[in-house]
Amino acid sequence: MSKSLLDALDEGAWSVSAVVFDLDDMLDNEGRPVSERRADAEARVGVEMEMRECPYGGIRHNRLMNISALAQISQYYTPVLAEMAAFRREIAGANASWADILAGVVDLLAGPAIYLLTQRKPQGPVPAQIAVGHKLAAGYFGVLRSLHERLALGASLPVSVDSFLDLVEETGALVGASEACAGSLPMIRKASTALLEGTADTQIEIDRVRLDMARCLALQVQLGIFWHLYDRAHLWSIVRGDIREHLTPYNDFLVRKLQSVQNDMDDSAPPRPNVAMLPDALAATLRDKLAIALNDAADPQTLQEDSRSATELLSEPGSVIHYAGVAAPLVQRVASYLHTYRLFGAELSRLELQLRELLNYPANTPIRLGVAVFPTPQALPWYELILGRHVGEDSHLTGNSVGVRIPPSSEPV
Repeated sequence: MSKSLLDALDEGAWSVSAVVFDLDDMLDNEGRPVSERRADAEARVGVEMEMRECPYGGIRHNRLMNISALAQISQYYTPVLAEMAAFRREIAGANASWADILAGVVDLLAGPAIYLLTQRKPQGPVPAQIAVGHKLAAGYFGVLRSLHERLALGASLPVSVDSFLDLVEETGALVGASEACAGSLPMIRKASTALLEGTADTQIEIDRVRLDMARCLALQVQLGIFWHLYDRAHLWSIVRGDIREHLTPYNDFLVRKLQSVQNDMDDSAPPRPNVAMLPDALAATLRDKLAIALNDAADPQTLQEDSRSATELLSEPGSVIHYAGVAAPLVQRVASYLHTYRLFGAELSRLELQLRELLNYPANTPIRLGVAVFPTPQALPWYELILGRHVGEDSHLTGNSVGVRIPPSSEPV
């Protein structure tokens, strides 16, 4: 049973984004798992899951694909595409941005979660058409995430079916081994056309609440991408950049862990997000704040508390990862990172409150953002090990010690 959904219904810590990606045990009203092959083992008991070599051309040819759900998808394919096309026209008229296209995918992807939250149904089931919409959107979501990461780095890509399908081919998406068979190339083009162009003569009405929820979720995803790129740049500076040469772990486990992370990263520094590409939907003042934070250029006064805490912690002997470099640059980097972390967390939480209001859920229950919209910090645990202190619930250096400190007389590994 979905813990995130139960927490939402029982006033625990939750978020809409957490529920969206925590339905691996949920069935639709025809008995198929909403998550198909990603579903929990118990949800797949007695459900046909046939794998065959793909007969279609391109990168998918002769690769294994999940065709067991294809009959159900074919049954609901036309109404789901009509709904997708109607959403596309309703949200942006004749012209759409990539943010609008992302909202269209997120709308279908979140369909099961929104249904269950609206109906207050902890055990489901989910209507089959909504589940099929989720399955079609699941493949597209990965492509749109890759696309928006490129946009966040400054790329320009025309909003067209051809450019989108070129990216599908380049990234090897829509193979269908996990969710369900994506169908033939004409089927993929037909669905992509509905997503990117919509149709002018649809009779389907998409209500304003649904549009607003999709916009909120899509904006959360976009912000999460900017956070991820920023976090990755900080991680690189720790494990491969100028910080690494000054780090000395005091046990074999940390030596191996640091080496493993280092091996997973390129020799050259990853690009930082282009702040000029921050989402247009953000308020101007917030865009400015995020742009400054993403460039690690916040005013020293703003960083004063974190800088003071980091300086004090660095001066204490015996951390499990000893830092032997000049303190000031590291202190500045830690303080900037925590400031940026809080800014993104605050805005993502504000959007979550908007979603709760749209769903008629209380605003005063704790927020636990899903990792799809607020990726787990990768640099933060290393900063904590260097400083010897966890970040507290307030996202300041007020948490517990990371563990036993090593006596100053001990020799490093």
